[in-house]
Parts: sequence; C-alpha cells; structure tokens
Amino acid sequence: MHRKVNRSRPGFTLIELLVVVSIIALLISILLPSLKSAREQAKAVKCAAHQRQIALGTSVYLTEARGTYPPSYVYPIDWDGNWSTDDDGQSASKEFGYMHWSHFLYGGGKVKPDAFQCPNYPEGGAPRTNPGPESEDWEIGEQRDDAGQTVPTPDSVEDKQAPRMSYAANAAIIPRNKFTGVFSGGYRVNVLVGDSRVRNPGGTALATEFLQNWRALGIREGGQVLVKSHRPVNVFFSESGRFNEYYAASEIPRSDFVYGLLEDQETFGVYPLRDIKNQTNILDHTSGIPQINAIGRHHPGGDETYGGTANFLFCDGHVERMTPLQSMRERKWGDRYYALSGPNEVMRVRD
Repeated sequence: MHRKVNRSRPGFTLIELLVVVSIIALLISILLPSLKSAREQAKAVKCAAHQRQIALGTSVYLTEARGTYPPSYVYPIDWDGNWSTDDDGQSASKEFGYMHWSHFLYGGGKVKPDAFQCPNYPEGGAPRTNPGPESEDWEIGEQRDDAGQTVPTPDSVEDKQAPRMSYAANAAIIPRNKFTGVFSGGYRVNVLVGDSRVRNPGGTALATEFLQNWRALGIREGGQVLVKSHRPVNVFFSESGRFNEYYAASEIPRSDFVYGLLEDQETFGVYPLRDIKNQTNILDHTSGIPQINAIGRHHPGGDETYGGTANFLFCDGHVERMTPLQSMRERKWGDRYYALSGPNEVMRVRD
C-alpha cells in the first residue's frame, strides 16, 4: 500500500515578496535613466546620419552647379520652379510659394525628403510656410499660410520644400532671396557662394538643427503663426546694421561684422533655454532676439542653463555635435559673411 506524500513547498512570506519588489524597483530606477540616455544618443546619431546624407547630396549638387551652393530659398516665377537672382519682378505675393534649398537636393533625387527630419523634433520638424493640401503637413489650429488659410484646402499652395524641416542653413553660405536692392531694402544684397571661396571648409558650418519649437521660426499674427522654416540663420551682427545685415554700412573701408553682440562677447547673445524655448519671431530680425537662439539644444550634452547640443554639418561634409554657445566661441560659422556683398570679413573682437 502506497502512501501519498505531500511535497508542496511553503509560499513566499510577505516580507520576502516586499524585498523582491524593492529590489526590482531599485534596478528599474537605476536602469531607466541609462535606457533613456541611450535612446537620446541613438536619436542624435540618427540626426547626424541624416545630415551626412544631405552632405552627400550637396556634394553632387555642387558638381552639377559648377561649385555654387544653392540659395536658402527663392520665389519661383512659375509652377515649374524657374527663378532668377536678378529679377525684381519676381512675385512679391509668392504666388508659386517658396523653393527651398532642400528642393534643390531632393527634387533632383540626390537625397530623400525625410533626410531633413530629426526624430527628436515633434512631427520630425517644422512645417513649411505654405504646407499645401495635406493635413498632416500642417500644425492645424496654430498655423496660417501666406494666403491666410488656417486649414488645408485642395487649392492650398505647397512650397517646394521638404514637408518637415529640422535643419537650418548658415546664412553666410546659403543666403536668403535678397539678391537685389528691391528685395533687401538696404545697402547690401545677397550673392551666391562658390565652395572654393570658403577658406576653412572643415571649420565652417553649412547647416545645423533648428530649435525644437517650430513657433520660434515664425511670426505670430493674431492667433496663428506664419512659419518661416525656409529662412537660414544669421549669427553675425554689425555695429551699423545690428540685427539687419542688409543695413550694414557698405561704404566703410573695413567690415564691422562680429560674432554675436559687441556688448556681449561672453555669451554672444545666446539666451538661457528657459527664455527662448517657447518664443516666436526668433528668425525675424525685428524681434530683437539674436538668431543664434533659433538653433537646437535637444541632444545630450550642454548644461541646465543653456540646454543641450545640436549636430552641425560642415562644408567639408563631416558632422560634429556641440552647443550653440560653443559654435560661437569657436567661430564655427565662418570668418566671412560670404553671401553678402561689400566688406564682409568677421572681426575678432578680442584681438
């Protein structure tokens, strides 16, 4: 006759369960910051990889364009995208929208439109000024286009620009559409820049990342924002022109351009992140906010006051990550305002 033996083990006590839960909670608290940091680093690497794609596309473009960088934007004179640098009759009403430097690359198949996006940026980047008929290309409820529309319609104008834009061009290399006095309104005009003119390609930024706030790139009009994501960033100032480079005196024998503000050669006009992260009108020279503050600070690094870092694409095709302040202190935006007529050397104030 066989006896049934009870081999069941006693369960965990409450104290043992609490100890296990406490250990798991402790491990999670230790690992989560590391996992978050790893994710942020991965996003920064992906953004840098996108910029390298842009660098390759730019290299092909330069070969086709006889070594001349594209403008940051122009006003096409027809739907086919024809344009000119010396046509004062170009549509002031922007009837055909803007044609952006991204279009010169992806429009010819040199790079995909999503290369202009960054995963750190909400929706991948800022919308176009004129987003077109697709609702996903708009910031509906907050954005208006040049025609005053706040929602897309089948006939909404669509700019020739990547649908979402994370990257800002350096205005000293890739200029605005101010090639005549009629458009610039000042003493100076923009000129297209040949790559051979850039003295230090490995130390001169071609493009970087916009601030992680699309509203900062626009002009608030009533309850909506007219986005200006097609504009490049100008970090230089002149004693005579201040925030408007086209009013820099042209008859003086030597340039008076400097990095940042003459009266602020410590922070170069870079504001604490808390002061600019929710601002608008930073790319508009009438706002009084230096345009260096339109540069991103959303990657790891930096500090609590001025925020994180951004990827910088240089004219020789390599990418570095640094803070906007570091880019100013190390003169990473070039030694001349190459894209501006007249004396355009950038002075070293401390020399």
